[in-house]
Amino acid sequence: MYSKTTLILTSLMLMLMLGVTTANAQSSTDAAITQQELQVATEVVKTMRNMTIIVNLEFTPEENKKFWPLYEEYRQKVRSVRERKLALVEAYADRYRSGTVDDEFADAAIRDSIQIQLDTAKIRQKFWKKFRRILPATKAARFYQIENKMDAEVDYALARGVPLVETN
Repeated sequence: MYSKTTLILTSLMLMLMLGVTTANAQSSTDAAITQQELQVATEVVKTMRNMTIIVNLEFTPEENKKFWPLYEEYRQKVRSVRERKLALVEAYADRYRSGTVDDEFADAAIRDSIQIQLDTAKIRQKFWKKFRRILPATKAARFYQIENKMDAEVDYALARGVPLVETN
């Protein structure tokens, strides 16, 4: 089990790493996150999620046995939607760098972004019932709070590197 101090220090390291990466991407239109950097960041976030859950949810042996397989299934579903989000951000970045973000692209991108949010909410709603079958409501709620906070941190780090659309 990890101490809260270890968790906090690791969180700070993650935020600094993501902050440096996005700050570099913002300061130069030629800078881009490489696949290797993305893979490392993804693994760090996955590890952070697991550590945060371990530290903040004291599972009974029975809960622990049932939680992790369900959690992996849940994360896989969420990950597939988040990959669509990342692809959308990459498409926007490409268009932004080339100066080709027009009304048609902007409209389609926002519609896609809203659909991604809806799809994520549907997954969370579906899995809430499954998590509630294996966890008490308070523990399941705490888990969802942790997930929401971690997603917000990742989304913030990603958003920091995305410039606003130029208007005419």
